[in-house]
Amino acid sequence: MEFRLKGASGELTGKPFELAEETVIGSDENAGIRLEGLEARHARIAYDGRHLTLDGAGETWVNGEAITRRVLKSGDEIRFGPHRFVLQAPGLRPPSVLAEEPAGKRINPWTWVGIGVALAA
Repeated sequence: MEFRLKGASGELTGKPFELAEETVIGSDENAGIRLEGLEARHARIAYDGRHLTLDGAGETWVNGEAITRRVLKSGDEIRFGPHRFVLQAPGLRPPSVLAEEPAGKRINPWTWVGIGVALAA
């Protein structure tokens, strides 16, 4: 797994934080990413083999939207309290992209040829 948060504010700017299969973010001394000024277990990021999911217990935003739970994709901007990060997750796409929607009903191109011939006659 090659997922990481990259600091995007204050003294954390540019600093990478590697994500484990489950990473707790908060002020607790056992947090995977320890940040002062947050709740002890402010948020959790977990990877289930298919999706990377963020669960926020404290003030948590993804791309400017307050969330309590969100499936993440590469490039998401994540904010925990005053701390901002960018998710670096090569190849990780949101579920709507992972699950292809069936194409709408399409007309066979030969149908158009038949219509053209009928109109020309």
